[in-house]
Amino acid sequence: MGTGFKVLIVEDDQDLRESVVEYLAMAGFEVSGVRNAAEFYQAIALGGWSVVVIDIGLPDQSGFVLVEYVRANTDMKVIILTARDALDDRVKGYDAGADLYLIKPIDCRELSAAITSQAQRYCSRVAQQAPAQNLTPSSDLWGLAQSSWALVSPDGTQIQLTGKELQFIELLAAHPGKAAAREELLLKLYQRHDEYTSRSLDSLVRRVRVKIMSVTDVPVPIKTVHAVGYCFSATLRYI
Repeated sequence: MGTGFKVLIVEDDQDLRESVVEYLAMAGFEVSGVRNAAEFYQAIALGGWSVVVIDIGLPDQSGFVLVEYVRANTDMKVIILTARDALDDRVKGYDAGADLYLIKPIDCRELSAAITSQAQRYCSRVAQQAPAQNLTPSSDLWGLAQSSWALVSPDGTQIQLTGKELQFIELLAAHPGKAAAREELLLKLYQRHDEYTSRSLDSLVRRVRVKIMSVTDVPVPIKTVHAVGYCFSATLRYI
Protein backbone atom coordinates (compact mmCIF):
# COMPACT_ATOMS: atom_id res chain seq x y z
CA MET A 1 0.00 0.00 0.00
CA GLY A 2 2.77 2.48 0.87
CA THR A 3 5.44 1.28 -1.56
CA GLY A 4 7.86 4.01 -2.60
CA PHE A 5 6.96 6.52 0.11
CA LYS A 6 9.80 7.56 2.41
CA VAL A 7 8.64 8.19 5.99
CA LEU A 8 10.46 9.47 9.08
CA ILE A 9 9.16 8.62 12.57
CA VAL A 10 10.25 10.93 15.42
CA GLU A 11 9.38 9.18 18.69
CA ASP A 12 11.33 8.91 21.95
CA ASP A 13 9.48 5.79 23.17
CA GLN A 14 11.71 3.03 21.82
CA ASP A 15 9.11 0.25 21.93
CA LEU A 16 6.50 2.35 20.15
CA ARG A 17 9.00 3.68 17.62
CA GLU A 18 10.26 0.23 16.73
CA SER A 19 6.78 -1.27 16.47
CA VAL A 20 5.57 1.54 14.19
CA VAL A 21 8.68 1.31 12.00
CA GLU A 22 8.28 -2.45 11.74
CA TYR A 23 4.60 -2.24 10.80
CA LEU A 24 5.12 0.48 8.21
CA ALA A 25 8.05 -1.37 6.67
CA MET A 26 5.86 -4.46 6.31
CA ALA A 27 3.21 -2.24 4.70
CA GLY A 28 5.71 -1.25 2.02
CA PHE A 29 7.01 2.09 3.24
CA GLU A 30 10.67 3.07 3.24
CA VAL A 31 10.73 4.09 6.89
CA SER A 32 13.27 5.20 9.49
CA GLY A 33 12.88 6.09 13.14
CA VAL A 34 14.74 8.61 15.30
CA ARG A 35 14.48 9.20 19.03
CA ASN A 36 15.02 12.94 19.49
CA ALA A 37 15.28 16.33 17.81
CA ALA A 38 19.03 16.08 17.23
CA GLU A 39 18.62 12.88 15.23
CA PHE A 40 15.63 14.42 13.45
CA TYR A 41 17.69 17.33 12.10
CA GLN A 42 20.39 14.92 10.91
CA ALA A 43 17.82 12.80 9.09
CA ILE A 44 16.04 15.79 7.55
CA ALA A 45 19.35 17.04 6.15
CA LEU A 46 19.58 13.86 4.07
CA GLY A 47 16.35 14.81 2.25
CA GLY A 48 14.00 12.66 0.24
CA TRP A 49 11.23 12.28 2.84
CA SER A 50 7.58 12.38 1.84
CA VAL A 51 6.04 12.37 5.33
CA VAL A 52 7.34 12.93 8.85
CA VAL A 53 5.45 11.74 11.95
CA ILE A 54 6.40 13.77 15.03
CA ASP A 55 5.74 13.25 18.73
CA ILE A 56 5.39 16.48 20.71
CA GLY A 57 7.04 15.39 23.96
CA LEU A 58 10.64 14.85 22.87
CA PRO A 59 13.48 14.95 25.43
CA ASP A 60 15.58 17.70 23.83
CA GLN A 61 13.11 19.99 22.01
CA SER A 62 9.38 20.46 21.64
CA GLY A 63 7.83 18.65 18.72
CA PHE A 64 6.01 21.87 17.85
CA VAL A 65 9.39 23.43 17.01
CA LEU A 66 10.17 20.52 14.70
CA VAL A 67 6.84 20.94 12.94
CA GLU A 68 7.55 24.64 12.39
CA TYR A 69 11.00 23.78 11.04
CA VAL A 70 9.62 21.27 8.56
CA ARG A 71 6.94 23.66 7.36
CA ALA A 72 9.40 26.54 6.95
CA ASN A 73 12.14 24.56 5.21
CA THR A 74 10.56 21.67 3.30
CA ASP A 75 7.47 20.67 1.34
CA MET A 76 6.95 17.33 3.10
CA LYS A 77 3.72 16.44 4.88
CA VAL A 78 3.67 16.57 8.68
CA ILE A 79 1.66 14.34 11.02
CA ILE A 80 1.70 14.94 14.78
CA LEU A 81 1.22 11.75 16.80
CA THR A 82 0.92 12.42 20.52
CA ALA A 83 -0.93 11.52 23.71
CA ARG A 84 -1.67 15.21 24.29
CA ASP A 85 -5.30 15.60 23.28
CA ALA A 86 -6.09 19.05 24.75
CA LEU A 87 -7.75 21.46 22.36
CA ASP A 88 -5.02 24.06 22.93
CA ASP A 89 -2.39 21.55 21.82
CA ARG A 90 -4.34 20.54 18.73
CA VAL A 91 -4.81 24.16 17.67
CA LYS A 92 -1.13 24.88 18.36
CA GLY A 93 -0.18 21.89 16.22
CA TYR A 94 -2.18 23.06 13.24
CA ASP A 95 -0.93 26.62 13.68
CA ALA A 96 2.63 25.27 13.61
CA GLY A 97 1.90 23.72 10.23
CA ALA A 98 0.81 20.14 10.86
CA ASP A 99 -1.32 18.50 8.18
CA LEU A 100 -2.81 16.01 10.66
CA TYR A 101 -2.97 15.78 14.46
CA LEU A 102 -3.47 12.20 15.66
CA ILE A 103 -3.91 10.98 19.23
CA LYS A 104 -2.18 8.02 20.89
CA PRO A 105 -2.91 5.22 21.24
CA ILE A 106 -3.57 4.65 17.55
CA ASP A 107 -4.03 1.50 15.52
CA CYS A 108 -1.14 1.14 13.10
CA ARG A 109 -3.62 0.50 10.31
CA GLU A 110 -5.08 3.97 10.78
CA LEU A 111 -1.62 5.54 10.95
CA SER A 112 -0.60 3.70 7.78
CA ALA A 113 -3.71 4.93 5.97
CA ALA A 114 -3.09 8.50 7.13
CA ILE A 115 0.53 8.39 5.97
CA THR A 116 -0.47 6.94 2.60
CA SER A 117 -3.02 9.71 2.06
CA GLN A 118 -0.54 12.45 2.96
CA ALA A 119 2.28 10.89 0.93
CA GLN A 120 0.09 10.67 -2.15
CA ARG A 121 -0.76 14.35 -1.83
CA TYR A 122 2.90 15.21 -1.41
CA CYS A 123 3.99 13.20 -4.44
CA SER A 124 1.17 14.58 -6.58
CA ARG A 125 2.18 18.09 -5.65
CA VAL A 126 5.84 17.50 -6.51
CA ALA A 127 5.03 15.79 -9.81
CA GLN A 128 2.57 18.39 -11.03
CA GLN A 129 4.32 21.69 -10.36
CA ALA A 130 2.47 24.43 -12.25
CA PRO A 131 4.63 27.27 -13.65
CA ALA A 132 3.60 30.83 -12.97
CA GLN A 133 3.91 31.61 -16.69
CA ASN A 134 0.61 29.84 -17.29
CA LEU A 135 -1.19 32.85 -15.84
CA THR A 136 -1.85 35.60 -18.36
CA PRO A 137 -0.97 38.99 -16.83
CA SER A 138 -4.00 41.06 -15.88
CA SER A 139 -4.54 43.87 -13.42
CA ASP A 140 -7.24 41.90 -11.58
CA LEU A 141 -6.61 38.24 -12.41
CA TRP A 142 -5.15 35.96 -9.75
CA GLY A 143 -4.34 32.29 -10.18
CA LEU A 144 -4.51 29.36 -7.79
CA ALA A 145 -2.24 26.43 -8.58
CA GLN A 146 -3.64 23.59 -6.47
CA SER A 147 -0.96 21.11 -7.50
CA SER A 148 1.87 23.34 -6.30
CA TRP A 149 -0.02 25.05 -3.44
CA ALA A 150 0.65 28.50 -4.85
CA LEU A 151 -1.37 31.67 -5.21
CA VAL A 152 -0.18 33.65 -8.24
CA SER A 153 -0.63 37.42 -8.31
CA PRO A 154 -1.53 39.40 -11.47
CA ASP A 155 2.14 40.36 -11.88
CA GLY A 156 3.17 36.69 -11.92
CA THR A 157 4.51 36.47 -8.37
CA GLN A 158 4.01 33.09 -6.68
CA ILE A 159 2.93 33.06 -3.04
CA GLN A 160 3.57 29.63 -1.52
CA LEU A 161 0.75 28.40 0.73
CA THR A 162 0.43 25.80 3.45
CA GLY A 163 -2.27 23.17 3.10
CA LYS A 164 -4.60 25.04 5.43
CA GLU A 165 -4.00 28.34 3.63
CA LEU A 166 -4.72 26.69 0.28
CA GLN A 167 -7.96 25.27 1.65
CA PHE A 168 -8.93 28.75 2.89
CA ILE A 169 -8.40 30.30 -0.55
CA GLU A 170 -10.35 27.45 -2.16
CA LEU A 171 -13.27 28.15 0.18
CA LEU A 172 -13.23 31.82 -0.78
CA ALA A 173 -13.05 30.84 -4.46
CA ALA A 174 -16.22 28.79 -4.00
CA HIS A 175 -18.09 32.05 -3.29
CA PRO A 176 -17.21 34.29 -6.27
CA GLY A 177 -18.43 37.83 -5.85
CA LYS A 178 -19.62 37.35 -2.28
CA ALA A 179 -18.35 36.59 1.20
CA ALA A 180 -17.75 33.17 2.68
CA ALA A 181 -19.39 33.05 6.10
CA ARG A 182 -17.00 32.89 9.05
CA GLU A 183 -18.95 29.98 10.56
CA GLU A 184 -18.61 27.97 7.35
CA LEU A 185 -14.89 28.65 7.18
CA LEU A 186 -14.37 27.55 10.79
CA LEU A 187 -16.30 24.33 10.38
CA LYS A 188 -14.64 23.36 7.10
CA LEU A 189 -11.13 24.33 8.17
CA TYR A 190 -11.17 23.15 11.79
CA GLN A 191 -14.37 21.06 12.15
CA ARG A 192 -15.53 23.21 15.06
CA HIS A 193 -16.46 26.77 15.96
CA ASP A 194 -15.08 28.08 19.24
CA GLU A 195 -12.76 30.78 20.53
CA TYR A 196 -9.63 28.74 19.81
CA THR A 197 -10.45 28.01 16.18
CA SER A 198 -11.67 31.57 15.75
CA ARG A 199 -8.23 32.83 16.77
CA SER A 200 -6.62 30.28 14.47
CA LEU A 201 -8.65 31.58 11.53
CA ASP A 202 -7.65 35.16 12.32
CA SER A 203 -4.01 34.07 12.46
CA LEU A 204 -4.31 32.22 9.16
CA VAL A 205 -5.81 35.24 7.38
CA ARG A 206 -3.11 37.47 8.80
CA ARG A 207 -0.35 35.12 7.60
CA VAL A 208 -1.73 34.97 4.07
CA ARG A 209 -2.05 38.73 3.86
CA VAL A 210 1.50 39.22 5.12
CA LYS A 211 2.80 36.66 2.61
CA ILE A 212 1.16 38.56 -0.24
CA MET A 213 2.32 41.99 0.93
CA SER A 214 5.89 40.78 1.43
CA VAL A 215 6.40 39.76 -2.22
CA THR A 216 4.17 41.97 -4.38
CA ASP A 217 2.76 45.48 -4.48
CA VAL A 218 -0.54 44.22 -5.91
CA PRO A 219 -3.36 45.03 -3.44
CA VAL A 220 -4.25 42.15 -1.14
CA PRO A 221 -7.54 40.67 -2.45
CA ILE A 222 -8.62 39.04 0.82
CA LYS A 223 -11.16 41.38 2.37
CA THR A 224 -13.01 41.26 5.68
CA VAL A 225 -16.78 41.60 5.33
CA HIS A 226 -18.08 42.94 8.63
CA ALA A 227 -20.40 40.56 10.51
CA VAL A 228 -20.18 38.01 7.68
CA GLY A 229 -16.72 36.64 6.96
CA TYR A 230 -14.15 37.02 4.19
CA CYS A 231 -14.20 37.40 0.42
CA PHE A 232 -11.70 37.26 -2.44
CA SER A 233 -12.28 40.65 -4.03
CA ALA A 234 -10.41 40.05 -7.30
CA THR A 235 -10.95 37.58 -10.14
CA LEU A 236 -9.50 34.15 -9.33
CA ARG A 237 -9.04 31.19 -11.62
CA TYR A 238 -7.44 27.76 -11.21
CA ILE A 239 -4.26 27.19 -13.20
